[in-house]
Amino acid sequence: MMKKLPVPVKKIFAILSQLFFVVMIALGAGVIFHNVYFTPVKIVGASMEPTLFNNEFGIMDQHERILNDLKRFDIVVVQQDPNLDRYIIKRIIAMPLETVQLSNQGLSIDAETIEQPFITEIYLDKTCLSNTIFGCNAPLSLDEDEFFMLGDNRGASLDSRVLGTFTRSQIIGKLIAIEGVCTTSNGSADPGVDLNNCAARQYQWPRLYI
Repeated sequence: MMKKLPVPVKKIFAILSQLFFVVMIALGAGVIFHNVYFTPVKIVGASMEPTLFNNEFGIMDQHERILNDLKRFDIVVVQQDPNLDRYIIKRIIAMPLETVQLSNQGLSIDAETIEQPFITEIYLDKTCLSNTIFGCNAPLSLDEDEFFMLGDNRGASLDSRVLGTFTRSQIIGKLIAIEGVCTTSNGSADPGVDLNNCAARQYQWPRLYI
């Protein structure tokens, strides 16, 4: 004959069971919120190294509340041409109505030096290459709906130095987190270029960009 559990043990077991149930519900709600509220994004190319790397995946926020409150150094996804399904991911360097000037030594906004702690001198030294058009030769003043953006990998990024400024309407999302690496079914790097498609996902501890 089995012995009955003491009353205190029964209470502890009941509390733990209820706690486990609550935790599982919270985790499920979190997963649903993550998948519904945010939009998946995949990093393609090396233009944002050493911050973001090819084949990493994460999430971006496309809600107007976020996109209407963008700040300097936010990382955003931009649609280059509304008629083309082509997107790039860059960092906001200068905001509307500011005057930006670049050099291989640093960044000036409205004649004030701005630190760029997200890149090292190795990348900074390649800011003003021979093929740059905007921002390096002279100060560039932005209109009320213009953003100046750069890739962190200054020597391997096609950005505002060549393409010119971007408007608010071209910004489709703000990067919130990197959550892992896209792989194929056999574990190798996923060669696909779709910004929101991974053959398989290798999750890592998330890096937040909020």
